Amino acid sequence: MKQLAISLSICIAAAVWAAGAGNAGAAAAACDEPVVTRDVSYVEEPVSDLQALDVYGFETKKCDPVPVVVWVHGGGWAIGDKRRIEEKATFFNDLGYVFVSINYRLSTRGVADHPIHPDHADDVGAAIAWVEKHIDEHGGNGNRIALLGHSAGAHLVALVGLDPDYVEQAGGDFGSVRCVMSNDTESYDLVTRAESVPFLIPNAFGQDKSAWPDASPINHVDDVDVLPDFLIVRRGTAARRAAQTQFGAALEEADGDVTYVDAPGYSHGDVNKLIGADAETVVTPPIEEFTKACLG
Repeated sequence: MKQLAISLSICIAAAVWAAGAGNAGAAAAACDEPVVTRDVSYVEEPVSDLQALDVYGFETKKCDPVPVVVWVHGGGWAIGDKRRIEEKATFFNDLGYVFVSINYRLSTRGVADHPIHPDHADDVGAAIAWVEKHIDEHGGNGNRIALLGHSAGAHLVALVGLDPDYVEQAGGDFGSVRCVMSNDTESYDLVTRAESVPFLIPNAFGQDKSAWPDASPINHVDDVDVLPDFLIVRRGTAARRAAQTQFGAALEEADGDVTYVDAPGYSHGDVNKLIGADAETVVTPPIEEFTKACLG
């Protein structure tokens, strides 16, 4: 498997070379310490304050551009916030990546005429297009992007990572998406998923069931010539794991490269909040290895 070619140590070395020996300490510090930029709109004319992202980047004049990890939060497409990242920004920054956490329009329950599909996926696609065009201003390489999502966010990164339209309609290049980490969702097939959560799917995807198949990642595995590499975190009930395995099998049948991470004994929240936690051994090491192999 490929190893990450642009590590944090290389970034520091490049900064020292560029700045000269006399400025070595300042250059190293600039690469070591992330530069956080919050609440950046990723669309020119936002219709919601939620169409914004936070960047945990590096000083562009001191470091060579590094790959980018884009995080998409969960919450049933109805709740959640980009600032709830636990240790992820620190974890990925320490590995030498720019980390971007995005918000997207939510299907807030009890609110009339709230956003529904494809608003969530459209926003994720627009955020990726923004990263491609602007992340160089934050020390990132917009041509090398990994997507990471949990729960509803895991559905969204899988969908946007398989259907090029969401990125391309926002003016982006789908080819920048090198890999997808889909962390513990059962919503690869929304028609089947709606049987166990009859309120959740109509709330986020509308009452018209004919729209649900197109919003299901499993129906898009043949949409691209070269599939991004996928990591799928599996846990939960037998039915949940079966849905996760079925999606992975569909990717493999389409000649995709799939890595499974099994997390027995972990809760739905654990597989999210423990990424990057000290001494965590179930999800953190395989995510680190997968990301390095993908973006290196």
